[in-house]
Amino acid sequence: MILSEKNTQLIILDIQGKLSQIVYESEKILQNSQVLVQGCQKIGIPIIWLEQVPEKLGYTHPSIAELLTEIYPIAKSTFSAYGNEAFRLQLQGNRRKQVLLIGVETHICIYQTAVDLLLQGYEVFVIADAVSSRTESNKTIGLMMLQNEGVKLLSTEAALFALLQSAEHPHFKEIAKLVK
Repeated sequence: MILSEKNTQLIILDIQGKLSQIVYESEKILQNSQVLVQGCQKIGIPIIWLEQVPEKLGYTHPSIAELLTEIYPIAKSTFSAYGNEAFRLQLQGNRRKQVLLIGVETHICIYQTAVDLLLQGYEVFVIADAVSSRTESNKTIGLMMLQNEGVKLLSTEAALFALLQSAEHPHFKEIAKLVK
């Protein structure tokens, strides 16, 4: 099924502290995450933002956090975001069954969250150029694990244009500028 503007929400997982700067292709991941966040904001896609034990691992990278001025991060200790009650309440409250996932690490928190969401009946899309792990091999293995579970992989640009569905969309020009 293609993404639907009215049925999609974005989840940002653990793009924080030193880890956000040492993961494989960190600059690319940060840039694509910024583009996706800004695009989702323009289109009106709800965003849920999480941080893994922020008091120990640090807070969300400033280039992402500065875009999220109207929401607050949910602190979690479970690798799967679904293990956090505040997350589950917000997720369910958005009443949208398609989920875009971005963040780190692909083979741990992204994977475990995606599997839990699938088990709860969500359609999960991992944005492959906006997730990473400390090593390239763990990212690659994580993406393979996700595909084996039935998760769909998209790029940042593919996700945004799938949400627009047409060059006639009122935000098409703004989104086109973001991805160039």
